[in-house]
Amino acid sequence: MQSVKQPIELIIEFRNFALFWLGQSVSEIGTRLTGFGLSIWVYQNSHNVTQVSLVIFFTTLPGVVITPFVGALVDRWNRKWIIVLSDLAAAFVTLGLALLLLTDNLQLWHTYVTAFLTSVCGSFQLTAKAAALPMMVPREQIGRANGLIQFSTAVGQLAAPIIAGVLIATLQLQGLLLIDFSTYVVGLLTLLFIQIPQPETNTTPDNESNIINDMIYGWENISSRSFLLILLAFMTIYFFINGMTTVLINPLILSFSSATTFGSVMSIAGCGMIAGSIIMSIWGGGTKAVSPLFLFSALNGIGLVIAGIKPLIPTITFGIFLSFFTLPIVLSTNGAIWQNTVNPKVLGRVLSLFNTVTGLGFAFGNLSASPLVDRILEPMLSADGVLANTVGRLVETGEGRGIGFLMIVQGLFVLITSISLYNYFAGIEKTEELIIIDSSLVEQEAIDKFRNEQERV
Repeated sequence: MQSVKQPIELIIEFRNFALFWLGQSVSEIGTRLTGFGLSIWVYQNSHNVTQVSLVIFFTTLPGVVITPFVGALVDRWNRKWIIVLSDLAAAFVTLGLALLLLTDNLQLWHTYVTAFLTSVCGSFQLTAKAAALPMMVPREQIGRANGLIQFSTAVGQLAAPIIAGVLIATLQLQGLLLIDFSTYVVGLLTLLFIQIPQPETNTTPDNESNIINDMIYGWENISSRSFLLILLAFMTIYFFINGMTTVLINPLILSFSSATTFGSVMSIAGCGMIAGSIIMSIWGGGTKAVSPLFLFSALNGIGLVIAGIKPLIPTITFGIFLSFFTLPIVLSTNGAIWQNTVNPKVLGRVLSLFNTVTGLGFAFGNLSASPLVDRILEPMLSADGVLANTVGRLVETGEGRGIGFLMIVQGLFVLITSISLYNYFAGIEKTEELIIIDSSLVEQEAIDKFRNEQERV
């Protein structure tokens, strides 16, 4: 019972974080409603998958291209006002889209422009929020705070398609856009009532006002520590495999089952993601986030192996559920490590570089999955393929078995890598933890002092 109280106590004790989390959670759900409804509108008006893909491309592009510049600006500017202004800009973009639709002037190219602009705003928001979090809650509560944020994301991913599917039939897209606009208003109102501590401004060591130098300095904060370089490399691989899995789940199930079954499996998987985020919110990741990161990523690998081993809905469902269950825990513990390790003065730059590198990993995973399966693995595991009498005896042959085999390979790679890194860091974690604490002790004391003053007020 005491453990269940932990996230509730976090929300009650830290009013700033609670209002911040609630307001931004409402705003995120509204954004997801619009994203889902907009993809439906684009397909209904073009009957072309390429047009839908272009919307996704323009949504993803800023996260890869401009995020390093965003990180440098986040470290220069006030983080609260970055979130406020980016929320406000995104709200006006959404309102403009609604007005175009209501006046029958909405064209397909408008959706590309708005997707790009909204993504730019989102890039500022995500970087500023992640950089602000260590300033809002104590070091020992960052894992739980990240767990609550992952919970909001999981609920949004699970609920948005269901809610949008119901509402779009009655309110249509313009109704969803106006709901999204109202959620931005909620998010903005909550931001006006909170204080977000701001670290002392510091760009490069010689204080030169140059964004490129700021970005280089952010990279030096990563490259100067082998621990962070290894973690960045591992998470890039993790996102690469996650990107491949995102593409593979649909054809893996539809190769022998129905779209209704696919929807049921993904709903159960979404529940797994919610369960994982709840556990992370209660548990917080413990005092040493490195061990849980690699243990749960290993469990993620086991889930992928189970999902790929046989063309059976129960095993695929359990495997995908297990994989999705570990996702918020891996992301939360990873976030806690970076937020506790990097000085808040340069956290925006460092996190933006991390997001860019891992985002590229995810994108390349998306791009490489289909040609690898269609041109190589599926033919090799056909009834008369070269692997039919070897690997085919284990995973079976026929449509979808190349996908299953690739998921097994992915899972084994994640499992072996995770266990290896867990063993590697087990011996040096105490030393690294001391380095982490010493590197930002003065800054943390200032943050705690500011936070205590705000709580008294």
